[in-house]
Amino acid sequence: MKNWINKNPKLIFPIGLILFLAIGGSYTYFILLDKPDTKVTDFKSCSESNKGKILEIYPSQCVYNGVTYTEEVATKPDNTNSNREGINLDLPENEKAQIEAWLEKNDYNQYGDKTDTVYAGGTPLFDESKGTYIKLYDYLLQKYPTKPWLTDTKPITDNSNTNPEVKSFTTVKTWLNFTDPNFELQYPDFVQVANQNGYPVKFTGEDGFEFVIYVDSKAPQYAAGTCDKKEDVDALGVYLCYNKTKAYQELYQRMLDSFVAR
Repeated sequence: MKNWINKNPKLIFPIGLILFLAIGGSYTYFILLDKPDTKVTDFKSCSESNKGKILEIYPSQCVYNGVTYTEEVATKPDNTNSNREGINLDLPENEKAQIEAWLEKNDYNQYGDKTDTVYAGGTPLFDESKGTYIKLYDYLLQKYPTKPWLTDTKPITDNSNTNPEVKSFTTVKTWLNFTDPNFELQYPDFVQVANQNGYPVKFTGEDGFEFVIYVDSKAPQYAAGTCDKKEDVDALGVYLCYNKTKAYQELYQRMLDSFVAR
């Protein structure tokens, strides 16, 4: 053997490398890969197991032998008016009373939806894309960017009895009916009604009279005045919008009050 090595010195390195890889491979297989699996009782042990399969969802889940383990996600406590950990139900003090009165008047729940609305997880405030909760006030602003509670819970304008510039609804000779398959309302006979093959429907007249009906999935951007959400029709909201012309505020209010769902 010694003579063979002396005659073939160039083969010493390749043979040594082969022996090294053979020993290392055996160690990896018998010691690391073939070791008994850990006992799985929760998400952590499942994720550390050789056979555990991690599901890329939130919260993370791990499946082991047909059993699913869910990762426990700690939520930072919130010392606010919350009904569960991490949910902020506080409203700004300068709008709180108006928001609550507006919700009650429209028979909405605290989220501005119909009282019989059911939410996955019990709340619409959970943002699945971020895995966090949004504030109730931010949710209401997303849903009602025009803040209808700021105008809907107080008189629209001065009463016509004390302000001669305001036209009383009693001065209108005839109130006409506008009918839709899902609702109806009244409007004064001196205005023109126009639409473009559907919605919006515009009621316009001289001296700045403008009242518009929108049916849409979100609140319209009506810069001329205020919008009041009335009903949901096939998952779309019915919005009654009117401008700020002082003379017609009582007439606008009469149109709002005459709205009836069919």
